[in-house]
Amino acid sequence: MRRKIQQYLPNLLLYMQVRLEGGRGSLVAVRIRDVCGIDRRCCVVVQTLLARLEERGLARRHKQGVYLIERKAVEEVISALREWI
Repeated sequence: MRRKIQQYLPNLLLYMQVRLEGGRGSLVAVRIRDVCGIDRRCCVVVQTLLARLEERGLARRHKQGVYLIERKAVEEVISALREWI
């Protein structure tokens, strides 16, 4: 599992950085489908990572495949994801 996390985590990090730069509002929506496309293995790994963030209180599950992160907490989320590399 660790190798799979290292394989797909850069996709999530890049997505988070791009979403942070653009957009407006106080929340950032992370759509697993946008991060991974149709790669089911990637979807499972990203779902696991976002569930870990939810346990830490950094993310909130909005609906299936969509997590919400407060814009002010995105830097903390990115640093938490980098720890898991």
